[in-house]
Formats: sequence, structure tokens, C-alpha cells
Amino acid sequence: MFNSNPEIPTVLEDIPEAEQRALLERVATWIVRRRLTAPAILFLETGKPLNFLGSQLLIAFSPFIQVIFKGDEYQKFALILEKDANVELLIELIEAHS
Repeated sequence: MFNSNPEIPTVLEDIPEAEQRALLERVATWIVRRRLTAPAILFLETGKPLNFLGSQLLIAFSPFIQVIFKGDEYQKFALILEKDANVELLIELIEAHS
């Protein structure tokens, strides 16, 4: 994959574990604040078998979404969701914050 900005990671291993967890914490807090706990958990649970495909879809849409969101955090979040354990951790964090 071509990456014009070397500061934006292209593989999950480039993102430190602490940064992965911090980003998941922020997403979980955002979801709970907006009272989207039940729909988010339902969506994440039903999409678990397809999390890699979903993360790739997020990466494919990144040029359009970067107009709204900060590109590096969005890219990192898409990479973090590739790993099954991170999806489960996000569900646990949402439940813990609610």
C-alpha cells in the first residue's frame, strides 16, 4: 500500500499496545456518552466473524472519511479492528463504561 505520510502506520504492529488501548478507550467513551451502547455491542458482536473484512472496508473508505475525521487516528482504528482480540476488548470497554 502506498503511504505518502510515513507517520501514519500501515500495519497493526506499528501501533504500540498502549496507543491501541487508549484509542479503543476513547471510542468506547464516545459510544457510551451518546447512549449507543446496545446498538454498538450488537453491531460488534454480529460483525465479529467479518472484522478483518470490515477493517479493510474502513481503510478503503478512508479518503472520503478523512474529510471529517483526523486521518491518522482513523487509519489506526481501522488497523486495530483487524485483530479479533481488539474487537472483544472494545466490547468489554463499552460494557465497563456503561
